[in-house]
Amino acid sequence: MHTATRIEIVPTGAALGAEVRGVDLSFDLDAASFGRVEGAFNRHGVLFFRDQRITEAQQIAFARRFGEVEINVNTQACLPGRPEILLVTNIKRGGQYIGLADAGTTWHTDMSSYERPPRCSILYAKEVPHDAHGAPLGATIFASAAAAYDALDPSLRERLAGKRAVHSYIAKMMARQKAVGLTREITAEHREKLRPVSHPVFRTHPITGRKCLYVTEGECTAIDGLPEAEALPLIASLHQHLISPQFQYRHQWKVGDVLMWDNCLCQHLAIQDYGARPRLMHRVTVNGSVPF
Repeated sequence: MHTATRIEIVPTGAALGAEVRGVDLSFDLDAASFGRVEGAFNRHGVLFFRDQRITEAQQIAFARRFGEVEINVNTQACLPGRPEILLVTNIKRGGQYIGLADAGTTWHTDMSSYERPPRCSILYAKEVPHDAHGAPLGATIFASAAAAYDALDPSLRERLAGKRAVHSYIAKMMARQKAVGLTREITAEHREKLRPVSHPVFRTHPITGRKCLYVTEGECTAIDGLPEAEALPLIASLHQHLISPQFQYRHQWKVGDVLMWDNCLCQHLAIQDYGARPRLMHRVTVNGSVPF
């Protein structure tokens, strides 16, 4: 075990997010050091570690400190021999994408159409595209679902307290196809495994108890007790509120970044502004609990 004696947590100054300094993730952190990292993660929702050099096994081992690792349903996009690692990339071999090129290209929270959505996702930057002037491309924007809940009108919070929304993977993929296009195939197996589920409109963080707005336009197809003509515009309005600029943190990637986000506390969007310039991320996802 490794003791990181100089851990420094540096908030981004935005509504969420912090940088962790003084930690080398190629070592197993001792219990006290990991406790500081986990506590910061629960507070800030997004954590990032710069200048890391880790192996696939080390990334998986770090993820397992937070819970059981999830194997993504898109198994064709996983790293050969390491199904725990999903390749998020536009790189092709033999004319075929080696991973998911459309991952994150619309606002979402990961895998919310699962009965147990993931606790967190951990992305490791292997290749980062740049423009002609050397500026990084392919930023990821995060929005605080907790800050968005706090800023809701109290009468709306009261009106929607206890209500549940339906989350549909297929609706999400169809909305993404319409908005930006898809590079993956939606198989019959996907449709069978990922049937619509309902979750609270206001989800409670399982560790901190913070209330979070948990709806996504396009993916959420209904709110119980409301007619569709009322529910869909309300979902759209709630989601536009959630992704307002005052709740956002924008991460500019560097090679060696390890960044993790809490899928209850935030939503995110990957900016696809780099064309054919290669971008490669290794993603490991950690299982979560049933939303309440």
